[in-house]
Amino acid sequence: MTMSRSPDLDVYDIACLAGGAERVVDTALVALVESGRVRVHAPGELAVVDPARAHPVEAAVMDAVGTQGHRSIDTIRWRLADDSRIGDLGRALSSSGLLRRRLRFSHRASEGQDWSLTASGREALDRLSERRPTVDGSGALQVALYGRATMPDHLRASIFERPRPPVPPGERGSAVRRRIRMAEDADPSLAAYRTGGAAGIGGALGMGGGDGGGGG
Repeated sequence: MTMSRSPDLDVYDIACLAGGAERVVDTALVALVESGRVRVHAPGELAVVDPARAHPVEAAVMDAVGTQGHRSIDTIRWRLADDSRIGDLGRALSSSGLLRRRLRFSHRASEGQDWSLTASGREALDRLSERRPTVDGSGALQVALYGRATMPDHLRASIFERPRPPVPPGERGSAVRRRIRMAEDADPSLAAYRTGGAAGIGGALGMGGGDGGGGG
């Protein structure tokens, strides 16, 4: 997937310049879903259905998604954290003078945080953004340049939404439990209170009494 107006930069190079490794992964997932090689089985649950790959980044992302079961964006990112095929983008763009190494003040900094745009990189990215190009009607380049926030809501949610945890059988049909689950989805730190029981959480959130059934 190479831009006709900028033959030296493909869509993944552009994503790396615009948003680093995270943007690269988002762009690849959109490209793979749109091409039918990765399927959305349920919101936020992805699996490879066609292993054809034409780019090292796509190969890395497809390996992280896998063909067995369904994986979420969080798991995919975790599996790609140290993948050299993603890191190679930054190194190649650095060799081209478009990125430079940042000064590192901590050994804990990830490789994705090591790069910043040079003046040439900023100029190249600005030119691309001003043109607002498209690639064969695909949204991948739009995501590469501007991020997944520019995607239609339904498509963004289907690929990147965090899957809801399953509700244990003892909690099904309980309105209080469902509201607790929704609150935890909005703020995962609330999940820690589940060890105190449903009544304690309901009181803390102003949800009223519950049926007392089911465990956390």
